Amino acid sequence: MEAMKKFKETEYEELIEKVIEWFEGNEEVFNDCIEALDSYNGYLDGDRCFDMECLNEEFCSAPPIDILYRAFYGHDEDNYTTDSRGEKHYGEFNPNRAYYRYDGYGNLVSTDYKDYTGKLDSYFVEELVDRRSHAAWYINQHEELVELLDKIEAINDDIEDKE
Repeated sequence: MEAMKKFKETEYEELIEKVIEWFEGNEEVFNDCIEALDSYNGYLDGDRCFDMECLNEEFCSAPPIDILYRAFYGHDEDNYTTDSRGEKHYGEFNPNRAYYRYDGYGNLVSTDYKDYTGKLDSYFVEELVDRRSHAAWYINQHEELVELLDKIEAINDDIEDKE
């Protein structure tokens, strides 16, 4: 019984790694899935990127000075220099970039790339399996991903049944 449980746990971990590898090769799908989770439960914890075109809607009722402060104290993530100590010095917020997000102070950060790779780990995959319905539209378009997640779900169910 214990040997079977260890086998299932090993198989589970291998499947998690396969899903992570799959997402590494399909970054756009990963971005869509993690943003779907974020819409449901705030998974990105405030680090979500938004289309720059939505900036007007976001600030339509904000006082203009607030918008100016957020841009002035923000920065452009894709435009930086590195000094002799290895510290990055970013350029000014650039509204011509594709996306924006907020820094920890609520200031605007411009970028051309959604980079959620720091969140691609086993916890994300487990959360995706548990909350699969929230990203189903993105998942169901990729047969290999569906199969991997189905296998993980089956192992979860099998382990829960034996406990």
